Amino acid sequence: MSTSNLFGQLSMGKRSLTAQQAGMNVAGHNIANVNNEGYSRQRVNLEAQHPLKSRFGAGVDLQSVERLADGFVNKRLLSEQSRSGALELREQGLRRLEVVFNEVEGRGLRSALNAFWDSWGRLANHPEAEIYRAELITTAKELAKQIAEASADLGGVRRELNGRLAERVARVNQLSAQLAGQNTLVQRVERGAGEANDVRDAREATLNELARLVQIDWYEDNDHQVNVAVGNGWPLVSGRRANPLEASHQNEDAGMFSLRGIDAKGISRDLTGQLRSGELEELVRLRDETVVEFSTKLDKLASELAFKVNRLHATGTGLNSSTRALNSSFAFKPDALGKPVPFLTDGVFRVNLVGERNELLETYEVGIQAGKDTVGDIVKRINETVGDPKPFEAVLNKDGSVSLKSTGPQRIVLGEDETGFATVMGFNNFFESLRGAKDFRVSPRLVENPNLISTGKGLLPGDNQVALAIQGLQFRPTMDNDSTTFDEYYNGVMVQLGLLVQRSRADRQSQQLTQDQFRKLRDEISSVNMDEEVADLVQYQRGFDAAAKFIRTVDEMTKTVIDM
Repeated sequence: MSTSNLFGQLSMGKRSLTAQQAGMNVAGHNIANVNNEGYSRQRVNLEAQHPLKSRFGAGVDLQSVERLADGFVNKRLLSEQSRSGALELREQGLRRLEVVFNEVEGRGLRSALNAFWDSWGRLANHPEAEIYRAELITTAKELAKQIAEASADLGGVRRELNGRLAERVARVNQLSAQLAGQNTLVQRVERGAGEANDVRDAREATLNELARLVQIDWYEDNDHQVNVAVGNGWPLVSGRRANPLEASHQNEDAGMFSLRGIDAKGISRDLTGQLRSGELEELVRLRDETVVEFSTKLDKLASELAFKVNRLHATGTGLNSSTRALNSSFAFKPDALGKPVPFLTDGVFRVNLVGERNELLETYEVGIQAGKDTVGDIVKRINETVGDPKPFEAVLNKDGSVSLKSTGPQRIVLGEDETGFATVMGFNNFFESLRGAKDFRVSPRLVENPNLISTGKGLLPGDNQVALAIQGLQFRPTMDNDSTTFDEYYNGVMVQLGLLVQRSRADRQSQQLTQDQFRKLRDEISSVNMDEEVADLVQYQRGFDAAAKFIRTVDEMTKTVIDM
């Protein structure tokens, strides 16, 4: 055997040592990352080296260190992240709404409504008892407090969601910048004929977290760089560059963020309505649709409750309801003075004139045309109906409010009102509310003097017509075109919220099962199996020992040949 052949065998032994050592290194690397959730196990690819002039083999060649991953499974698992993030966030948001409407230990809006109706019933049985008038004010104030606080809480939930939206946008920008940096590293390593397996794992983990925040479209180009788009094709990541998102106040809804993308030239595009899934889209949906929907329902309940109670209360009388001056609670802004008074119906508005002993002296009937008469027209028509000499007059004040003022010893009491004018103006309202639930409250004049609470129609003691009528609203269909009672309407809101929570929980659980199935498929391919790695480690160790023994043997043979 020639010395050159022996040197070739030494080289073959060295390659074997290198290959077995690489196998041991990879097995050790896998074992070290056994608890790393985003890690994909690796495997050395060995290949027999093709002999050139020898009839014998030339040993082994280390081809590559392969990352074991199924591209299809990983892409499908990544695509499920957006839906999972959206469903988990939706359940959290709906549970937050449940807290707003929660009935705890007999305290809540439903309990306050029941107490309010019950108080009217007791007052109807004792219309002249001041104790029951005071009780009604207490329960009414509690109801108003519950409604106003629920409205404020809903506003608070919306602001919370808005703040979380800004936080998520900041995280998206961090991840997109991180992804651009990982693209650079992958390209640099693989251009140098290396394997960027661990960087690819990190890049895939970044993509997964990013996909949870916002649904993405992505692909890997020929330069091994991942390009990511959101919305209708907005380039969030283009190779080594990331185009940030911005939580912008360029929104019609004051204080609420819109989502805008900013490109390299500083040009921005509104992406708020283009996002299809993920936590960002769900935050926008919860903030601008779900919470707004329940706020609208609460406003509707408050407005209808105020209007129906006030319509009955405005034309009733209390223990000392006759007065020399009656001022409206509401006022028209300058730009509304020339427009028809809203929420009126055609009919007659009546004002009664009474003497010092509350005896009826005169009833004045004022015709009103809905959709046509302005507040100035109605004030003028009241004065024309009263005529001269005027025992009382109507005045349109500078602030847009209206006053009815006695000009003599007589006093005034509102009579039957077919038009709703007294309710709209707030002459003798029980509740006051201009913005639905936000500013819902009991009229301050009644809080100050509960004897002004209307219980009857006339000025005779014991009259309880109005109190009975208002108590009857509890069981009278007055909501949704007179098809639903107040209690049924509110119960319907609660049932709707409960069904949404139940459905979101079921959807999340179903999505979790789907995601677990794909994660299981991924783990079967990519996760580290400790038993397999230990077996590989032993095998590579024995291979390394055998290669070392082979080299020692060849070395001894070489010495023998040299000494000959």
